[in-house]
Amino acid sequence: MEAVEKLRWAKALIEEKTGGGQTLEAGWDGMPVVRIADGCMVGLYFALLKNQKTGFYDCRVKGYIRNCGGYNPSARMKELTEECARIAALVAQLEAADIHADEEAVDAFCEELKRKEETNGEGGE
Repeated sequence: MEAVEKLRWAKALIEEKTGGGQTLEAGWDGMPVVRIADGCMVGLYFALLKNQKTGFYDCRVKGYIRNCGGYNPSARMKELTEECARIAALVAQLEAADIHADEEAVDAFCEELKRKEETNGEGGE
């Protein structure tokens, strides 16, 4: 299952490149979603969208600035610039991977995400 491996790689890469500040988890609809820590100024959008022509799910990634209001000193602006550069590099790396998956692979990956959340939830109580 090459597609599932690519999705696992993407999950690990997101966590690694954001220092754990952003993680790929199961969303309310069961599909993957990026959970972003409050301290992150730049966010990553990750979605698996079904391509009506091919029937495969295509991975879409984008970056966005979460903190854009107010005046900031130079140190804060420098932090924002560096975080933008890190997310831009991450988006480029994920785009270059050109991740596509059939429904079976997406279902398997989403099930892994749900199981991990259930396991973490039980251990934390």
